[in-house]
Amino acid sequence: MLTFAVFNMNRLLGESDISLAQNRYKLEALSLMTSYMEQAALHYFDESTTDTSSSKLVDDFSATGTLGFDANDGGIIDDFDDYHGLVIADTGRSGVIYNVAFTVEYVRLQGGVFVSSTSRRYHKRMNIKIYDAYDPPLIYLYKNSVKVRDTLRLSFVHSYWFYN
Repeated sequence: MLTFAVFNMNRLLGESDISLAQNRYKLEALSLMTSYMEQAALHYFDESTTDTSSSKLVDDFSATGTLGFDANDGGIIDDFDDYHGLVIADTGRSGVIYNVAFTVEYVRLQGGVFVSSTSRRYHKRMNIKIYDAYDPPLIYLYKNSVKVRDTLRLSFVHSYWFYN
């Protein structure tokens, strides 16, 4: 009877330890995503918004098919849509390596919800996905009793406001 109790206690402690580790990794990943979101929001909305000769009209912004680094960027992020298509490997304080993937798209408001737009707008949405780079994954969920990599997602809208 004592053996059975000790065995169950060890099993419960092991499950608790795994759950705590999972939560720690998810919290760290969420913290990284929040940092990237705050960093991205500090950049100019578009390359054209830095041009003093530009009238800052929607047609002055990057075309939907050209979001990402501009030819003159030299691989340095200087505006919001430069994040489009980027995948960055980042290490959290725990030493875990996370992959952070970005997409940027123009959006419009439809029925109280932002939806993708195929034309230029005064609003861009950034989607950030983060997942660990390990096999088996450290951040996972179970599907049909199989451990499957879990991806955390965050989206936010950045708008351009111009005052004369």
